Formats: sequence, C-alpha cells, structure tokens
Amino acid sequence: MARSIRYLVRNTHGTTRQNFNWPGVITARSVVHVTAAEVGVGTTQAHPTPPVQDFFYNLGAAPVWVSNIGPHKNEFTTDPGGVEYLLHVEWNSPLNVAVTITVEDALPVEIQGF
Repeated sequence: MARSIRYLVRNTHGTTRQNFNWPGVITARSVVHVTAAEVGVGTTQAHPTPPVQDFFYNLGAAPVWVSNIGPHKNEFTTDPGGVEYLLHVEWNSPLNVAVTITVEDALPVEIQGF
C-alpha cells in the first residue's frame, strides 16, 4: 500500500525548488509521485477527525504544477532520504498551494543505466 503525506506551501509564485525529507520512507530508488494544487485556507470538515485538513482545494485559473521530481538518499552519509522537485505557480500574486507526496511500496522491477 502506498503512503502519502500532504502539506501546505504558503505564498508562493514563480518557480521554486522544494525539498521534503521523509526518513525511512524515501530512498534514491523510490517511486515518488508529487502533485500540487491551489488551495484556500479554512476547513470544510463538519466533524474534524485526524488527519485534519485546514484548507480546501480551489480550482482557480492559475496554472500550478510540479516538475523535475528527484528522490534522494545517500546511503553512505546521514542523508535522511526525501524528494526534491520544482513547484511552478504562474500567477501575478503569491498563492497557497497544497502538495501531496505519494511513495509507492514497491521499488521499480528494473533499473537501467548507461
């Protein structure tokens, strides 16, 4: 079963380099999916139960996307393991964006190199 974590990046626009460390979950060989979308602040949950989400998705006109997803973990150092990516928000003013990171349980069945 895949695992996901979701967090809020406040007041962002343009292209920003992001890093999220998830020790014990992400390695350099992990299959990682990252999504992003514009959000408004405030809950839509009538009866908040864990996990509480204090924002709601807002399908606005701003193009929001993620590129250059790169899982990392140097097993010869104290690198905790995580994922770096570029977050793109094309809008005239900063927006709040929710990012969801999903890590597959299984590693790739094959990894080919040069």
